[in-house]
Amino acid sequence: KQWYQRRVRGSSDKAGNRGIPATPRDGAAVELVGLCHMTLSWLHRVTGDYADLLAQQKENFERGFWAGTHYKDTFGGHDSRLDAQLRPNQCIAMVVAPELFSGEKLAIALHTVGTQLAGPLGMRTLGPEDPDYRPFYDNGNDGTDRATAHGFNYHQGPEWVWCMGYYLRAKLAFERQNGLAVNTKFYHQVLATHREYIRENPFRGLPELTNRDGAFCAGSCPTQAWSSGCLLEFLEDLRLTQ
Repeated sequence: KQWYQRRVRGSSDKAGNRGIPATPRDGAAVELVGLCHMTLSWLHRVTGDYADLLAQQKENFERGFWAGTHYKDTFGGHDSRLDAQLRPNQCIAMVVAPELFSGEKLAIALHTVGTQLAGPLGMRTLGPEDPDYRPFYDNGNDGTDRATAHGFNYHQGPEWVWCMGYYLRAKLAFERQNGLAVNTKFYHQVLATHREYIRENPFRGLPELTNRDGAFCAGSCPTQAWSSGCLLEFLEDLRLTQ
């Protein structure tokens, strides 16, 4: 299941967004393609089958998903503009199916993701230059703006913390696979913000999401397991490099 694909909770008649998918993602989702490739790779190792499907995916992945500065969020959806939106889901595919990515394009995409999506705690769920970008989430908003009423913009810019773990894992894997020095200083600088948040959080955890540039979001769950869990996975990857 695509974690983005949702119908707005408590949909608004006043704003006219009742029943309308905020992020339809009706094409092939980049992270699901990566997870499919990972599964087929495992099945191939176990059974010896599926070599043809793996080869087809590898041959066609970048042809379909490369957008010039990043990898498309979806492919083959009803709207090519939505397909090409800059979102962090590409980082999941980078981690679970690195063989689908070429080094030069991957370096460009990681730079784009790092400069345009990374926030202090989490990752922007949509690039800030996108016309649909709405970085302040309020599920109680009962206004008439269709783009934000009743939290319609849940995945249109607010910064989700769990996604940071996959970005850092993708960046670390790229360094290792290309024989580059692991930028340990950078990683510790990023995680310093998370450590400080955990120290101050009465639940000793990390939130679901923040608003723009790490701003507090009252509608966010104050601590969620996957926010911490994905960063713990990164820390384990980092430990194994030392």
